Amino acid sequence: MRTITGAGLILVAVLVSHARGDLTGRWSGNDGGTYYLRQTGSRVYWFGESTEVKPAWSNVFSGQASGNRIKGHWADVPKGRAAGSGTLELEIGKEGNALRIIKKTGGFVGSRWTRLAGQAAGSRPLPPLKPSGKDGCTRFNPATASVQYVNGRWKIVDGGRWLFDFGRGETEARRAMKVIRHYRFDRSCVVGRPQASFTYMLAKGGSPSGAMAGENCVAFDPGTLKVSKIQGRWKILSGRRWLFDFVRSETEARRALSVIRRYGFSHSCFVGRPNAGFTYLRR
Repeated sequence: MRTITGAGLILVAVLVSHARGDLTGRWSGNDGGTYYLRQTGSRVYWFGESTEVKPAWSNVFSGQASGNRIKGHWADVPKGRAAGSGTLELEIGKEGNALRIIKKTGGFVGSRWTRLAGQAAGSRPLPPLKPSGKDGCTRFNPATASVQYVNGRWKIVDGGRWLFDFGRGETEARRAMKVIRHYRFDRSCVVGRPQASFTYMLAKGGSPSGAMAGENCVAFDPGTLKVSKIQGRWKILSGRRWLFDFVRSETEARRALSVIRRYGFSHSCFVGRPNAGFTYLRR
């Protein structure tokens, strides 16, 4: 029977490489849990839990670091409902900001962790991921992206940079993360620079399709869309209803319409209203 336990946040003390620094701080696991690490010399300790209130699991870890590896023991504690225990061997990556399991026993579930921004001594604010290339798209990995609390704001982060900023909206950030993983989005694209007037997302270079339960979308027929100037502002219209506003840029409006037709988008979707913090298009 598989034990439900916290993916052990390995607090890896890096003695050999000073560039990785002290791993003491708050970390996020790919099991959805939060881990609190403490490094004292070559010893590494952590406490991890699925949630602060009535967690499904909560556990502790104690280990010894050597180079970029850490070996130790973990055990669930009674704050949660799980009751597993075993051993872990972990590896440090990304300059001490990422951890992954090499070997495990006892039914341990999690496998990867990332340091939450602003938790390490001397850490810098996360920079945003910026669009690159002629298509205005930035690639990211939906499997490693995660929701993090960065300097008082909830963000979706991947590879040490943030993709989307939700301010105080933790619920919206977590909902958007579910959308990204559901459709397997791996590219965030824009029309207009430096200020984007139109954004869209792609999955493996193509448009996502199919509905996700509970999503908030507006359907339209891409074949009937047109660019028009209304009261001095350029917009993309569907019949008499406008869908996208480009203010003074006719060029960007026509580029966006070309993108919509190219990928066959037929739904404009939102997370959070009336001021959506995350939008996407799908077929």
